[in-house]
Amino acid sequence: MIKELFIKLGLFCFICLGIVTFVLVNYGGNVDFFYEKFTAPKAKSMIIGDSRSMQGIQPGVMNKSFLDLDIELPMFNYSFTIAQAPIGPLYNKSIEKKLDPETKNGVFIISVTPWMFGSDKNKNNLAGEFREDHQPPHNMRFVSANPNYEYFIKNLNFFHFKGAFRKSSIMHKDGWLEENNLPKEQVVFDEWKSGQARSLNRKINEYKVSELRLKSLDTLIKKLNKHGKAYVVRMPIDQDFVDIENLFYKDFDVDMESVTKDNNIPYINFNNIRDRINFKTYDGHHLDKNSGQHFTKVLCDSILKYNKNTKLIE
Repeated sequence: MIKELFIKLGLFCFICLGIVTFVLVNYGGNVDFFYEKFTAPKAKSMIIGDSRSMQGIQPGVMNKSFLDLDIELPMFNYSFTIAQAPIGPLYNKSIEKKLDPETKNGVFIISVTPWMFGSDKNKNNLAGEFREDHQPPHNMRFVSANPNYEYFIKNLNFFHFKGAFRKSSIMHKDGWLEENNLPKEQVVFDEWKSGQARSLNRKINEYKVSELRLKSLDTLIKKLNKHGKAYVVRMPIDQDFVDIENLFYKDFDVDMESVTKDNNIPYINFNNIRDRINFKTYDGHHLDKNSGQHFTKVLCDSILKYNKNTKLIE
């Protein structure tokens, strides 16, 4: 009786494991926004940042632009959202896990926003208290396993299994999140933009600028520069969202200029040239996938021109 019970239990577990494996392998990019990031091999070149770069910087475009150069490819997008990946020691540690230690000539795009340097006012960073603790990627020991059962067990709450049928968003195996659920009417765009603005305005009262996070950016740049070249980028957003960010962190551009100058790398601020290049967002601060493709190409051109002329486009 007991033997039969164990046989049935074992068979049940085997069937469940098979179903989970099938879903992860075939639909992982549809049912979870992050899962595929933890199945890809260790990366030689990386895009780092929050949801703006996760959606707005496309590795495939960069691979084509840098194909004929002496750069270690492919590019991998290791961006998350502002909830999971503000700049700090936790994100730095995960980036180091994902980075191929043998890399010598990689390209590292660090997409920065003021919110990535914000800490919860109730958290003491110096005491090791961080708002992103216990979330992916920081709760992951294995960041390059396929299938990744650790991610499934620890982060089941991030899975939305209806996505396997809807396919409104796709997390590609190169780490780029393709968002297909875009507003088709102006009224919808206005509603989404208002909602995002309210969310960011709340953060002004909830967050404070963290000096530890700023120091962590310096640490990250120095680490990545040992494996290639880092570039700090501020992606283009609607002007009213720039105004909100200036209310939270008015010296942001000054601090970014300072830390990049100290490390002899460029700070490419696309909000300074926003009147010359038109990029379209779908909610005020996330580029839609067509503008993301255009932006990525412009970013690559800026990097190539910088390396050729050793100065940024003015």
